Amino acid sequence: MSREPLDTTRAQELAANLLTLADAPARGENDEHLLRRLAHVTTLVPGVDAAACSLIGPEGVPWRMAASDERTHRLECLQAESRMGPCLDIARGRGPLANVPMSHPHSRTRWPRFTSRVLSEGFTAVTALPLAHQDRALGALDLYHQHGRLEPSGIRWARLLADATAVGLTHREVLRDALVRGDQLQNALNSRVVIEQAKGILAERLDCNLTKAFEQLRGHARAERMKLADLAALIVCSPSDGSPFPRRHRTV
Repeated sequence: MSREPLDTTRAQELAANLLTLADAPARGENDEHLLRRLAHVTTLVPGVDAAACSLIGPEGVPWRMAASDERTHRLECLQAESRMGPCLDIARGRGPLANVPMSHPHSRTRWPRFTSRVLSEGFTAVTALPLAHQDRALGALDLYHQHGRLEPSGIRWARLLADATAVGLTHREVLRDALVRGDQLQNALNSRVVIEQAKGILAERLDCNLTKAFEQLRGHARAERMKLADLAALIVCSPSDGSPFPRRHRTV
């Protein structure tokens, strides 16, 4: 069977998608869209008839997946259900699997249900590549084809697409963590501002210095099992003669 060459137009499209896949967080593209993009773009690689990809959860089972068509979606679901297939082997650190013939007895023994279904869906070979970044395994990319082998250049393109996607997924996690830390810092700053405001109000109400005001604030929060920031907000928003610290009336 003749192998389709990689023409200039297709090569340019693949190259453009490398940046798109790696730059997903900056564009606000979520994980599902990113995986779908990878699955569909990979079918541009000469010799690849269909593709699917999965992220592997903490239990070593695919938990988020995307496919270029219904056939490969069913195959990914079968791997998740049976916990057996090239995607799972990749997740277990067994390295890339290139041009695995499904009709070979070894394939039938290794993944009996998966191999039978692949052949019934019209594919004769599978190539599985890791989705990984800096030695951290994220998932796998499965390429389905109807001939014996993919060209080495095609596999290199698929690996580049998988690597770019892994970069995008990892950067998204970094961005999410940074946003969470930013929110935490902002909340801490807001709480600190309210506490300082409450200290000033208490110092004026109780006719004491700021240190004494803070001791009063902290002691009351502990006694009432309140968060310091919540008590401070209550003081800032309450009238001057309200509880828990009404203004002291000075005697003349």
